[in-house]
Amino acid sequence: MKNILFLAALLLCNTAIHAEQVYNWGLLWSGSWEDKTSSDTLTNRVESTLHYLPLDLLWRGQILSNDSPWSDSEKTATHYTMGLYHKETGSRLLLGPLSEEGLPARIRSPWIRSPPYTENHTNTAADLRTAVSSTKEDEVYLRLASPFLEITPNMIVKTFFSAQTEMDEFTPALSAGLDFRFPKNTRLMAEIFYTEKTLPQKELTSWFSNPPPLPQRDFRLLAAGLLFKNAYFTLSSDFAQSEAFSWGSDIYLSLGISITPHLPVTRISYPLLISFAADGAGPRFVNRDGINYTEGFRSAAKIEWRDRYNSMLKLDTVLRSDAFGYNFNRSSTGIYYRFPVKRDNSPVRISTISLSADRNATDHLKIHDSYSGNLNININPLRIYLAGSFKGFSKPDIDPNPYPILSDWSWEATSISWEFLWTHGIFQLRSKTGCTISAKKDEKWDFSVSTSARFKQGRLTIKAASPDFPLKWNWSASWRIEINGNS
Repeated sequence: MKNILFLAALLLCNTAIHAEQVYNWGLLWSGSWEDKTSSDTLTNRVESTLHYLPLDLLWRGQILSNDSPWSDSEKTATHYTMGLYHKETGSRLLLGPLSEEGLPARIRSPWIRSPPYTENHTNTAADLRTAVSSTKEDEVYLRLASPFLEITPNMIVKTFFSAQTEMDEFTPALSAGLDFRFPKNTRLMAEIFYTEKTLPQKELTSWFSNPPPLPQRDFRLLAAGLLFKNAYFTLSSDFAQSEAFSWGSDIYLSLGISITPHLPVTRISYPLLISFAADGAGPRFVNRDGINYTEGFRSAAKIEWRDRYNSMLKLDTVLRSDAFGYNFNRSSTGIYYRFPVKRDNSPVRISTISLSADRNATDHLKIHDSYSGNLNININPLRIYLAGSFKGFSKPDIDPNPYPILSDWSWEATSISWEFLWTHGIFQLRSKTGCTISAKKDEKWDFSVSTSARFKQGRLTIKAASPDFPLKWNWSASWRIEINGNS
């Protein structure tokens, strides 16, 4: 039934393109083909859009496919997706695999996401995925949002409500929110989210597995988010509580603070940004996907200084521990500088430079440290990207420093790479060479070269890569063709 609706809507779109009405329309075909040593993969995305301007309605249809036509692999999938959008308010009706943003995304696998800085606190919404997913089921999603409505001369507000569920199983997920705007760039946004589902039985995968074997069980998750922002200060916070039968109840909590003081001594009014963030989850917390994603606590801080000609200096650090109140045993620290871009037609210019240091001391008998650096140089019309890293182990320590220190240190491996990008007109040529030297393995080289052509309607790229030069080779091609028009 869904496929029939999709083809009918596509036919209606193509018919309306030729009608004498006010429309914008677009056709897109993108994809890639990759041939590895033991398998090949062909992906395709075909999209059609029709924007009816008088009502500001946009229809969007997609066909997504992932196939292995020249091998025996059974990992094939095809998705037909559709969406109807009201662009001014953000209201939409979607059918197909979804990609979530905002509050539901922030409480899904938090430890593999960026720290909860205030700039990462975005509105709750969902959209159609643009690539095949082997884990995402087809869903129905409805979002109704209002335009900004004037409540008082000094306050306007926007409201939204959304509901979604999987097509094959009723798994309701509801969200709602209010977005207030006040004078002097002041904003207050509050959101809530609720979902429930039946989790499948958890089998025993290993001795002392965490979580242990669990029966089929009911799962509920309630979350709320808050954002306050003005010209000088921003505060954001998320709270989520999960409950699963035979497993228990627990919470996840995050807090973000950023300060942007007004400094009239510079040509930029707000050149300085100071941000702090922290989040933590209890041992029984179950995330948005119904997965127990381990207990933990994380704190982070960063400072950014922006100056003329788009230059920026950024310092940041992230610390993690196994739980709130425990000693930190993991860290990631970096420094990044983007050089000013002046209109002096200089043939040689350093673009960016960055350094980082990481430590993982979750196993105090095997403390892993790594250091890396990147340097980007522009020699018109050539761009050069240089990267290097080295990693090793520090001596065992029952109470290790969360930051890496080069003392009593044993080297494990070093990697270096250099990449060249040459552009001439519509053509680009890219080449990358890398080498990894290990203490216990032979040195390993990798090499890749690609060429691409960019034109008004799209691009075409062909690439050859050798992850173990010169023994193994992978070949790939990618393309994108887009045509837009109006009637």
